[in-house]
Amino acid sequence: MNFEWTLASWMGAPQASCSHTARCGQALILEHNGDVYCCDHYMFPEYRIGNILTDDLAVMVASEKQRAFGASKETSLPAACRNCEMLFACHGGCLKYRFAKSPEGEPGMNYLCPGAKRYFGHVEKTMNTMAELIKRGIPVSRIMELVNSTGADERRRGIT
Repeated sequence: MNFEWTLASWMGAPQASCSHTARCGQALILEHNGDVYCCDHYMFPEYRIGNILTDDLAVMVASEKQRAFGASKETSLPAACRNCEMLFACHGGCLKYRFAKSPEGEPGMNYLCPGAKRYFGHVEKTMNTMAELIKRGIPVSRIMELVNSTGADERRRGIT
């Protein structure tokens, strides 16, 4: 699933995982007692937006508190993230991992950033090729032919 999410980023397609979206706030959690929280990773009093037994779910979902929580993913990014060439793919990751400091000492850096950058850098060439295959209507399964072929001319012939 991580490869599918990565390819979706390269294609500019909607994400299945809120971790890789610019904004979050669509993964609310309903507790056994009816309490509803902004996110399944933030079940703390300050993130409680209501109770399903007494409050309207649509109102909770559309509440200012919920929208602000979702927007905070984007608005709290440190400069290092905003200027990163891989921002389109990770969008700073999940808020729950943003407890590190950027190289410039700015708070809000994703603790997993170094690994994510390494991963995205490693798969970049393959993701670009797969995205191109999809755009051309060529089965993505052809990627293995391209990976296993030798020489740029053979790779080009594989996607034309």
